[in-house]
Amino acid sequence: METALALLLKYKYAVLFPLAAFEGPVISLVVGFLVHAGTFNFLIAYGILILGDLIPDTIFYCIGYYGNQTKVAQKYFAKSKFFREHFTVIEKLWKEHGRKTMFFGKLAYGLALPFLVSAGMAKMPYKKFISYAVPITLFQYGVIMGIGYGLGSSYALASGYIKYAYFGIAVLVAIFILAYIFLTKYARRKIIAMEQDGEAAEGTQEKN
Repeated sequence: METALALLLKYKYAVLFPLAAFEGPVISLVVGFLVHAGTFNFLIAYGILILGDLIPDTIFYCIGYYGNQTKVAQKYFAKSKFFREHFTVIEKLWKEHGRKTMFFGKLAYGLALPFLVSAGMAKMPYKKFISYAVPITLFQYGVIMGIGYGLGSSYALASGYIKYAYFGIAVLVAIFILAYIFLTKYARRKIIAMEQDGEAAEGTQEKN
C-alpha cells in the first residue's frame, strides 16, 4: 500500500490504470483517501478504476471464449482439481445462475481469474457477461473508495492529534483488510457450495 501511495502521488492518473488492473480493491482504497486530500478527482479516478477492472475481465473472458479449450484449461485451471475435472458443472452454473456466479466468483480471492476464463469457455454471450460484471464492479469500487474517503476524513479531523491519527488510521485499515478477507473467504465458500450442488444435481440426473 505504501508503494502504491508513492506511485500515485508521483504519477497520478498515468499510473492509476495499470495499478487498478493489477490490484484494484487495494488501489481504490488508497485513491479514496487521495480524493479526500484533493489529489484526485472522484469521477475521473472512479472511471479509470472501473475500466482497470472491466478491461482485464474482458480479456480473460476472451481468452476462454476464443482460446483452445484444452490449453486454456491446463493453464488457468491447473491449481483447481474441480475446475479441471468438472467443467460441465461450472458451465451449468454460468448458464443457470450467471449473476450469482459472477458476484461470488469476482469476490472469491484466487478463484476470480479461472471463473472469468470459464465464462468465455462456457460461451456465455459477452453482453450478458458484461451486464453481470458492470453493476458488481460499480458497487464494489464505490464502496471501497467511500471507505478510503472516510479514512481521509478521519485523518483530517484527527490531524491536531497526529500521534493518535496514525494509530487510528492503521486500526481502520486493519479492520477493512480483515473484513475484506472475510468477504472473499465467504465468497469462496459459496462458490464451492454452488459447485458441489451442481455436481450433486448432475449425478442425480445421471442415475435417473
